[in-house]
Amino acid sequence: MAYTALYRKYRPSNFASVVGQEVVVDILKNSILNNKVSHAYLFTGPRGTGKTSIAKILAHAVNCLNFNGDICGECEVCKNLEINDSDIIEIDAASNNGVDEIRTLRDNVKLLPSFCKYKIYIIDEVHMLSTGAFNALLKTLEEPPSHVIFILATTEPNKIPLTILSRCQRFDFNKISNEKLVSRLLYIATQEGKIVDKSILEYIAEISDGGLRDAINLLDQVISLPQESVTLEEIDRLSGRISQNTLFELLNAISIGNYLSILNISDIIYGEGKNYKDIADGMLAIVRDLSINFEVDNYFNKDYSSKLATINIPFDKLISITSLLNELIKELKNSNDPKMLFDIYMVNICNSLSSKGNLSVKKEDINNSQTVELKNKEVINISNIKENKKKININKDSDEDTINEKTVNTSNDIINGDLKSIRINNVLAEADKNILNNIVKSYDKIGDYVSNKVYNTLSILLLDGHVVVASTKYLLFAFESEEDVTLFDNNYKQIELFIKEVFEETYKVAAVTKKEWQRIKEDFIKNKKNQIPYVFIDENDVKLDMGVSFNDLENSALDLFGEDTISVR
Repeated sequence: MAYTALYRKYRPSNFASVVGQEVVVDILKNSILNNKVSHAYLFTGPRGTGKTSIAKILAHAVNCLNFNGDICGECEVCKNLEINDSDIIEIDAASNNGVDEIRTLRDNVKLLPSFCKYKIYIIDEVHMLSTGAFNALLKTLEEPPSHVIFILATTEPNKIPLTILSRCQRFDFNKISNEKLVSRLLYIATQEGKIVDKSILEYIAEISDGGLRDAINLLDQVISLPQESVTLEEIDRLSGRISQNTLFELLNAISIGNYLSILNISDIIYGEGKNYKDIADGMLAIVRDLSINFEVDNYFNKDYSSKLATINIPFDKLISITSLLNELIKELKNSNDPKMLFDIYMVNICNSLSSKGNLSVKKEDINNSQTVELKNKEVINISNIKENKKKININKDSDEDTINEKTVNTSNDIINGDLKSIRINNVLAEADKNILNNIVKSYDKIGDYVSNKVYNTLSILLLDGHVVVASTKYLLFAFESEEDVTLFDNNYKQIELFIKEVFEETYKVAAVTKKEWQRIKEDFIKNKKNQIPYVFIDENDVKLDMGVSFNDLENSALDLFGEDTISVR
């Protein structure tokens, strides 16, 4: 007898054997028990999650004479369906997608079933039907004969016309959890008399991405191997997947700027015939995990978190790497030479990391140490720094901003109050109207990034505000609401990267509400009238730089804001 693939052998034959779709199963069972069966169903969800299997089970269940929560398997109809299922018609829409096929179906629905109560039409991959075929199906789907039920299945419901969707009762199938996949794989392996290590089953479940059929197919290959040959690397080879170890080697080589290792790994990948888009997707997933590992404790298990910690890429560089990888993925889709394109982007990513400018301190180093030494600077006490984090507080009655103590932001991405005060002071001290005009003219560029997956949120945030003062090094933004300012403060490093991407210049940024900005302008004019100069303050040393003259500042005040803008009391 010919060998039967495991996914066919262990396909569920009743509701009780369905894995991971409990909500769908419960609703369908109750609708049959309460005699509320719809004339048309739409099953949507990822591949291998049970859409077609449950469609066949439903077809049997609505015709079962003794249905009591599940198919009895003993009644006359159940026995006949095992031998002859002529009343259950399966149509593959991928190969029967024309108007003529649907017209034939429309004519056939008028015929009564042979021995069942209902004639069932299961149309798989229904999104593949042509527009004309959908139109031909529309009227029949809306008012089918009482003895007909349609079950449509698809992985891409977005491609189905709304007129079809609105005429069906829709069920969304979810991905099956790894725990349930492992349990089912263990059951199948036991039934087949095979012993497979649980770690192997867990890895199969992980790379199957919630699809039981893919998992069972991979298990089918694994149990054909000698037991001693079954390793994680062998599973990667069988699945055609790039191994996680290779991706970590590649990212480690990038983090240390080892161009030779990067190109050697690329050569090996090319020799193995791997898909470069899959590699870029895998790298993007690890970069995402790196971002989470920096900011969220105990999200990943200890082993994986430690493995991520071996990749020494600063947190503020991860967004730029994400952007480059997203560009690479888009361009790989239409590339005639994916290897060359991949190599160029890997070198580009390396170059983006080589300009390290800022000191990078890992979060765990900050948490575990009480002091951090900044090269030739003084030692800063971390425990004191944590206590000194506070919101910006600009004294409305003071004539000038005073920096009482140096504070450092240990979270590495939330701007603290004193740093914001310094930046507001500095942008006013060096404000340049020409730079501001250029920024304002090109500010609409930010809107081009609204549909960008990496910068979408930041672009929407910045479009809610505007730049009010600019200098060669600084930009000051004003927003209507406190919430926008808080969101800006919490993401200021990412915003600086975004600003560099948009305007192709490096700026340090700060933000205030429009109400605060009104007061800052009034103070600026008042200080000029009182001959109180704004002097540049170095963010690192917090020492006054006397290179900025009072005359320059006084002359810039009216030039920046205009004589009619502020009334000085």
